[in-house]
Amino acid sequence: MSFQIRYDAPNRVVRAVFFDEVSIEQKMAAARQVAEKYGHLHPLLLVVDVREAKVLLDMQQRQEFGVYAATLPGLSHAHIAVLHAPHHNANVGIDQAATAKGLRVVEFVTEHSALEWLASREP
Repeated sequence: MSFQIRYDAPNRVVRAVFFDEVSIEQKMAAARQVAEKYGHLHPLLLVVDVREAKVLLDMQQRQEFGVYAATLPGLSHAHIAVLHAPHHNANVGIDQAATAKGLRVVEFVTEHSALEWLASREP
């Protein structure tokens, strides 16, 4: 597995950290794991960290995954902050497809900014 999912209790966010080479199957497995374990949280605040990942999805797979994540029960209500390296966004294409289906996804290069945005999503 090229990902790790954990709950960050102090910040009240779920973290999905990707590393090494990441396939569409791994992206889907991570999304399912988040939905199954944490989909009951309202709001579901999620940090997706792809700063150390090499996402091996072509553009069609990226769009397919974006739609999958946006329509996945347990994940479709999430607020998602994506952390990417300043010089490379490994989620290009995924965000556009997910946002078009109503998922709230915003890109960040600093963890501080991502956590601030997520904190503003809490009721």
